[in-house]
Amino acid sequence: MSSNTNHQASEVENDVLVDVQHVTYTHWNQTEPTLHDVSLQIRQGTLNVLVGPSGSGKSTLCDLFNGVIPHLYGGKLEGDIRVGGVNTREVEVKHLALKVGKVFQDPEIMFATLYVEDEIAFGPENLRFDVETIRQTVEELLELTDLKPYRHNLVWNLSGGQVQKLGLASVLAMRPQMIVLDEPTSNLDPAATRSVHDLVLSLRDEGITVLLVTRELDEFLAEADQLLVLADGRLLAAGPPRDVLREHGEYMLDSLGVWLPETSEIGIELRRAGLLQGDEMPITVEETLSVLSQLRIEIPEGASTHRVSSAPPAEVVISARDLHYTYPGGVEALKGISLDIRSDEWLMIVGRNGAGKSTLARLLVGLQKPRKGQLTLFGRDASRWKVQQLANNIALVFQNPEHQFLTDKVADEIGYSLLAQGVSDPAEIRRRTDEMLALLDLEAVADTHPFALSAGLKRRLGVATMLVGEPEVLLVDEPTYGQDREMTHTLMALMQNIRERGIAVVMITHDMRLVQEYAERVVVMSEGRILYDGSSAGLFEQEEVLAQANLRRTVLHDLVRAMREQGYPFPSDIRSTSDLVELLKIGHVTE
Repeated sequence: MSSNTNHQASEVENDVLVDVQHVTYTHWNQTEPTLHDVSLQIRQGTLNVLVGPSGSGKSTLCDLFNGVIPHLYGGKLEGDIRVGGVNTREVEVKHLALKVGKVFQDPEIMFATLYVEDEIAFGPENLRFDVETIRQTVEELLELTDLKPYRHNLVWNLSGGQVQKLGLASVLAMRPQMIVLDEPTSNLDPAATRSVHDLVLSLRDEGITVLLVTRELDEFLAEADQLLVLADGRLLAAGPPRDVLREHGEYMLDSLGVWLPETSEIGIELRRAGLLQGDEMPITVEETLSVLSQLRIEIPEGASTHRVSSAPPAEVVISARDLHYTYPGGVEALKGISLDIRSDEWLMIVGRNGAGKSTLARLLVGLQKPRKGQLTLFGRDASRWKVQQLANNIALVFQNPEHQFLTDKVADEIGYSLLAQGVSDPAEIRRRTDEMLALLDLEAVADTHPFALSAGLKRRLGVATMLVGEPEVLLVDEPTYGQDREMTHTLMALMQNIRERGIAVVMITHDMRLVQEYAERVVVMSEGRILYDGSSAGLFEQEEVLAQANLRRTVLHDLVRAMREQGYPFPSDIRSTSDLVELLKIGHVTE
């Protein structure tokens, strides 16, 4: 018996690819640890999902596995990390790269060559793969990531989503045992996000170990082997997703503010309300339907969750008619765009990567001029505006906000925006800067260099620098990238507040949950054209438009539609999980 027990223990031990024991880590320029006494194990051939609020140490934890910590970042490391039985302290980063590959949160900083296909080949060439293997690997990954049409493109001419795909391809090319993906789908359209998730699952099925940091968990979490929850640099939980959600779900929603699948949010709220009993914790739509079928629900006639505004339409501040724009080299980005933007509306622009969304944004703020068509901004033809003058009326937060940063401190960056608009009183600048720091939870990094911030904090700072000037139109390109659930809702509430003051909010996003919950009007773009202009509820019924624009319905929409098909008389204005839960609580009939 003893021999058999030892054999079983040995098998379990051999199955562990990554073993982290009592790790505490302090960055070289910090006094407080980023990670506190973290211990965890990751088994070979498993899919592991890491979640936690912004600033909880997720990216730092990811840097343990490939030896970047401590070999490159320095700092103080206590405890041990073993990968494939080897202590990372004792092995150089170049050797660990054969075991663990990482796709950075900002893949551009990984790139070492000029052209797309060269970047994919770079890793295998340095590992001295034979020529035919390299050629075959490049072709397979170009096909897998839909980058084949761009194989000869310069890497800095790619869209944000294409950059993410190239980063993933360049790491996969080296065939590591484990791949670490830090928010790999943050800049991808919904359908492309799903394709990356399918790719991740196939990698796991092929025996590659995956650690995925992501907020895109809807339906995907059901496929994970382990859910890791990080909070304030400490590991709160690690285990099968349903077990973790049952034990810590309410805390994750209420206190940590992390993103969970919409179906799990519904399950947690129903459990909180006493409507769910036992061990059930739904993750997929099918599981949620099964759970709800056990409840007796009678929705009152005429039940609704939102009031329809009857206010008359506001004045048009931006008018575009038949806009065309072609980049040097012949790429036609806009092919006849026509739309109006009114002074108090909340408009969201969605579409596949490369649809022309960011190009349209640059035209609206004067950074580029249309080649053809009529663009009127605040009553004047766009050609008559100077960029400096227009900046007082319409503010753009770039998709990569670091391209806008000019100073050495976060607080100074916000203050500089006011100086650029003619505010010269130091007391007024300090007051408004402090207000914005507090509003966007940037006080702790007020003296930090903007380029030293995480990707999520850079987004937050970009929004702050534009909002502080109080423009007539705020145009934000993917403002919620890298933000946890709590900060996303803070940003959305802030935008709703300024919109109620008569400021138009135009938001470019890939997040269909935000479109569903907040958008009053949605414009769908594809290949430089507008496919749809209307309500979010109407969009989700347009199957052909969704397919053409690489969009997906939300899990909540699929769930509500399935319940309607089962006879539940749900109203058409359900926009969030809280809307649905309230209706279920109202309609629940006790025996």
